[in-house]
Amino acid sequence: MNTASIKKNFLSNITIEKGIAFTLLVLVFSWEFHFLWLLYDILALFAIYFFSKHITAVLGSTLFLVLSVFIILTIFSGFHIFSILSIWDNIKHVFVLFMLLFLVERHIEGRILKFTHGFGFIIGSIFIIQSALVFYQYFTGYYMDDISGTFGKASGHTFAYYCLLYLSYLFYIKKSYFLTAIVFILSLVMNYFAENMGYYPLVILLLSYKWMTLKGLNYMMFYGLLLLLLVVIADRALGGILIQPVLHRFSEFFLVGSRDLDNFTPSRGYMTALALYLGGWWGAGPGCYSEIYSIVGWKHLGTIQINISSVTNLLAEYGIIGLLLWVSLYAVFLKRFFKKRKDFIFISMLLLFSMLYNKVLNDERVIFLLIFIIMFMKIYIDRKVKRYD
Repeated sequence: MNTASIKKNFLSNITIEKGIAFTLLVLVFSWEFHFLWLLYDILALFAIYFFSKHITAVLGSTLFLVLSVFIILTIFSGFHIFSILSIWDNIKHVFVLFMLLFLVERHIEGRILKFTHGFGFIIGSIFIIQSALVFYQYFTGYYMDDISGTFGKASGHTFAYYCLLYLSYLFYIKKSYFLTAIVFILSLVMNYFAENMGYYPLVILLLSYKWMTLKGLNYMMFYGLLLLLLVVIADRALGGILIQPVLHRFSEFFLVGSRDLDNFTPSRGYMTALALYLGGWWGAGPGCYSEIYSIVGWKHLGTIQINISSVTNLLAEYGIIGLLLWVSLYAVFLKRFFKKRKDFIFISMLLLFSMLYNKVLNDERVIFLLIFIIMFMKIYIDRKVKRYD
């Protein structure tokens, strides 16, 4: 075989989905080298080109309308160039989402299924490495937010999404319920180590799709109550160290307190109330409280985490109207690929809960993991509809 033939075979094996997967794997091992996250921006730029080749009237008009409103908000807030970066930082993900789901829709019969199983083996191998690191980090006294495997400091939430990614593959693609059960239990323990309490409702939501019927809900209630009983028994045996921390973290959603910035409780409830106060109906200005590409906005609040979640960040900068527009934009793109009401509601809830949980739209690694989770769900749903199993 000559050199030209080898080169031709090599290039023929390079596909868009493999390039996307390679980018994800780089981000998984990027640690704190944030410049590597720029690979995602390069991918997003290519995704815009891909989107331009397959754009529809509904998606195009929605995109134009939403962008027009955001540009108006930018002008009224003083037309800072940083506002353009903020819009880009939040909107680029819809193009990556579109490209990956379009490829699934177009090529599910052949190369996508083959790619998915190979990719599943890779993320499974990485999960073993991540798990070993998480246990090491916990037992050597790492700060809870730094218990994150290979994701670096304050990246515990990112590890939570990696657990969700692997579970979605095992449960919906590989359909290995034994492995799913093992990884599920292991992930509950590891995310408890990192105090990722938002992981628990997300993982229940993720695995509940199969039971979104009347008969399925009966099974879900039975196994849910059984699991709860086992947790209560274990909590009693361990002296109450399991349930109390979980209840404390969830109670933060309802702790508001004073709006005095010199004397406040940094809870999610407080940050949501503060974001609503700062943003009002139209927001204080796109990007004004953010840190993007190591640049801070002109109204940055220092150590006050107004961007504790995507919802608080968008509320403060874009206001109630802007937040609704952002949610609507992503919903329209999701509706393009999940046309049945049940599927659309499920995927939309997964995205919305993630936006409430953390700053999913402003963390390339988290949103990328979430997009792959949605891709696995798309494959499962399409195979079910077309009766490939």
